[in-house]
Amino acid sequence: MKKFMIVLAIVLIAGVAQAQTTKQVTFSWSQVLPSPNDLAGWHISKASVAGGPYTLFATVPFTSAQTTYTSTQSLSVPQGTSTHCFVLDAYDAAGNKSGYSNEVCKTITVDTIAPNIPAILTITVQ
Repeated sequence: MKKFMIVLAIVLIAGVAQAQTTKQVTFSWSQVLPSPNDLAGWHISKASVAGGPYTLFATVPFTSAQTTYTSTQSLSVPQGTSTHCFVLDAYDAAGNKSGYSNEVCKTITVDTIAPNIPAILTITVQ
């Protein structure tokens, strides 16, 4: 009985670990460059509810007048439906930060539940 309970616990833990998936996220924005240009980059911050609180998700260093960024960090998404909200701010070489951009929220649904088991299979052999 003890061995069965240990195996059951391992199966339950493994099931919980598989109940998440990761998604790659691409961000797009527009930016008027300062003159003279001392823009050092952007911070992308994330929240699980609209309005925050936000935590840093990615830092995008300025390399050119880019307006898109595909994150190298995957977004961890739990099974079911979850909302992820993002804002962007710019920072310069002196460390000054702009305010946040508009907030963009995306609801993601991850279906990791298998369909019901088929039943009442019959076979006729002639």
